[in-house]
Amino acid sequence: MAISKLALVASASIFLTACSSPGPMQLMSGPTYTPVFEPVALDLTNNKTGNVLFKETAVFMYLDDTRESALLGGGATFFITDTGAYLADWNTNTYKYSIEYQVNAKDIKNLSEFTVVRDYLPDSNLIRITDSKNQTVGFSVRNRVAAKQALISIMPQQ
Repeated sequence: MAISKLALVASASIFLTACSSPGPMQLMSGPTYTPVFEPVALDLTNNKTGNVLFKETAVFMYLDDTRESALLGGGATFFITDTGAYLADWNTNTYKYSIEYQVNAKDIKNLSEFTVVRDYLPDSNLIRITDSKNQTVGFSVRNRVAAKQALISIMPQQ
């Protein structure tokens, strides 16, 4: 009898825990890893027929190798389509992305990598994009190789 009560309590706990976890719309990253992300991202970028080639969450933007934490407190979603690269912040109140950074593929002039070395926190490995206006912006993506390959595939051939 005690075992069946324990099993009932354990089952109820698992059920209640699963029901109380936030869905993708309440997460800081939004629905990035759901099937709805690609059409939402393409609509946001006015690219109705394109594809999302790369996406990653919890990405920070760096200007002059200094993190722009005032813009993006908890990180954002960095994604690359066949027409450009974007950093979008998810608003859990309005359930909408807002673009914080964008560069068209034809305006990407150069790609580089950089590591922000810290004394007390883990280092940040950045992929840096230099645009046609010579502005260099870095992004703290974990999968730099995939991001770099996606960017190379959309850059104009020189």
